[in-house]
This record gives sequence, C-alpha cells and structure tokens, in this order.
Amino acid sequence: MVICADPCAAADTSISGDVGLGTITTQGRIRGDRSTTDAVPYLNFDYGPVFARIDTFGVKVLPLGYGNLEIVGQYRGDGYKVSPMQRRDDSVPIGLGTMQITPFGAFGLNALYDFGKSGGTLVQARYLAELPFGRVTVYPEVGAEYQNKAYTGYYYGTTASDAAALGRSYLPGAAFNSYVGVLIETKVTEKIYVNAYFKQTFLDSTLTTGPFGPPRDRAAVLLALAYRF
Repeated sequence: MVICADPCAAADTSISGDVGLGTITTQGRIRGDRSTTDAVPYLNFDYGPVFARIDTFGVKVLPLGYGNLEIVGQYRGDGYKVSPMQRRDDSVPIGLGTMQITPFGAFGLNALYDFGKSGGTLVQARYLAELPFGRVTVYPEVGAEYQNKAYTGYYYGTTASDAAALGRSYLPGAAFNSYVGVLIETKVTEKIYVNAYFKQTFLDSTLTTGPFGPPRDRAAVLLALAYRF
C-alpha cells in the first residue's frame, strides 16, 4: 500500500503505487438484498497531484500539515433494487478531504456532499497503522462515518410506494456508523503484490430498526493482484 503525502509530490509526473485487478464480496445492504461478488480494478497510486485510494479518488490542491488539502470523490456502490421497493441509485459523493501521513500513522478526514438523488452529507474519519513483517505488511484500520438525515432517508427510509407495499412507513434519523478493517499486503516479487482487505461495518440502530432491516454488522472482502510502479 503506497500513499504519498509529500506536498512536493504534486510536481511529480511519474506514477507511484499499485495498479491491478481484484474481486470484492459484500453483504446485501438491506433485507432481501443478496451478497454480491464483483470484479473491480485495484487502484492505489499517486500521479502528480492526482491520486486513487481503492474507493476514493481525487486531486491534491494545497499542502496542509503532513499531507494536502484534497478534492475527493468516492465510489460506494450503495444503490440497490429489491422488490417491491423502489430502486435506490448509487450516490455521487464529492467534497474536500485530507490524508495526513504522520510518524504515528495515517489520519484521514473527508466531508462529502452526495450530488446524487439523496442530496445527503457524509463526514468520514479514519486511522491506519503500518506493521511490517518481512514480505508481509499489515495495515490495521479503524474509522467512522456520519450520514445525515437526507442520506439515510433516501437509502433506508420508505417512499410512499414502499410504505404501501410494506404496510409501514419509516424515516430514519442521522446515523453514526463505525468500522474496523485490515489490509494484508504480500510481496510476491519486486513488482507483484497480493492484497487482501477485510472490513466490518457496525451500523447505527436508526438504520437497523427500520422496515428494511439491514444487519447490524456488514462485512466486505477485497482480494487483488497488483503491479507496483
């Protein structure tokens, strides 16, 4: 896992990091939504001011502390279609963030607005450590995400047609979800790496007590083969 925090990196025009292919398995978002396994690109690199961090992409715009102020966007894959409920489209979160690579680990913070149909707001905080063990490096992670009422209402609340089908209406409040994760990076050759990432999310009760009833804990597993530049 390579994350460049050098403010001077914006002037560098060479790519630094990992590019590859993988699969991600995720549990269903709501009751009746099945677990899925999908092929995905694995992108974790810096290219001048442009960067990719698996599901987060953006541009560094201004040196800040141990990192940069960044314009960021995310791919979340949070849409779904479960009969008889109305379809929920994927969000389009874009906003400001920073990744601070300090002597004590990496601290990340993002504030995002969903330009998709929810019109909601997300605030994210995370911490990552680095534990090297020869050819294997372990990156434990803890984090949390605040979702405002507009976001939770779109994805976990009922529309008029949902309420008619379910015989119940529900509008959740804002949610505070926490998670733990671990990335295990294994060096196969000087340029080839195998990555395994596990993430367990713990959902706020305002989401799990509604009629859509997602599980309290939701897991995701990413496996990838990458080339390091």
